Amino acid sequence: MQFRRWIVGMSVGIVLGAVTVAGAQTPRAEPEKAATVLRAGRMLDVRRGRLVENVVILVRGETIEAVGPAGQVRVPADARVIDLSRATVLPGLIDMHTHLTGEPRYIGYSALGLSVPRQALIGAKNARLTLMAGFTTVRNVGASGYTDVALRDAIEAGDLPGPRMVVSGPALGITGGHCDESLLPPEYRHRAEGVADGPAAVLQKVREVIKYGADVIKVCAPVGSYPRATTRRRMSSTRTNSGSSSRRPTSWVGRSPRTPTDWPASSWLYGSAWTPSSTGASSMTRPFAS
Repeated sequence: MQFRRWIVGMSVGIVLGAVTVAGAQTPRAEPEKAATVLRAGRMLDVRRGRLVENVVILVRGETIEAVGPAGQVRVPADARVIDLSRATVLPGLIDMHTHLTGEPRYIGYSALGLSVPRQALIGAKNARLTLMAGFTTVRNVGASGYTDVALRDAIEAGDLPGPRMVVSGPALGITGGHCDESLLPPEYRHRAEGVADGPAAVLQKVREVIKYGADVIKVCAPVGSYPRATTRRRMSSTRTNSGSSSRRPTSWVGRSPRTPTDWPASSWLYGSAWTPSSTGASSMTRPFAS
């Protein structure tokens, strides 16, 4: 009798469990996201390279559902309408080289007083300013203490306004290189977070920054941009015909053979990037975005 009760009880439990699982697997229709309509006086059509007048842009959630002349786009009755009839709209801009958690005024010794939390707060301010300037996506290449990872996550969570961020965390480089600032005396044994000497160390450091949230890997290829002891060796002064001084990076910096030799010293100092193209030409990117 007890054995029969146990069998019956187990059978009922299996049936109830199956019903519960079936119920849990039943798909539920997601509520339709609210619609927003932008009525633009003019819109820059970047594909055709022209301005189009009297345009309606239908946005639902984070998706642009329709773009077209006002008479051809159906506007939902409950849509939120934003009147930009006196404005010109264009797609969001993308900045591929930013340092949102830093500012140009904090370069050199002034940067020694910045804590990691303070850098994160600077990033929150710059993220808002960058978004309001029309940049909806940025690639942040180099930040201390993974402050850019925290900033990206806070923006994605809706905690603060800012652009979509693709981040690198600490930049990788060699001992004494471009991203290993040595403003402190030797007794402090200062070493930047991203220092990696040799193939094995680079592999380990790449895995480490990915572990802590990096989307991309930033590598500082040139050497000796910031170190105090090499400041005077970094640049050579030559006299022009007019007697004025002209400064250019010297060959010891370790440039790529394809790197232009006439960059201004400030382009090294502020970390601008040189990008080779398929045609062999080069392009400079802005060092900071604010």
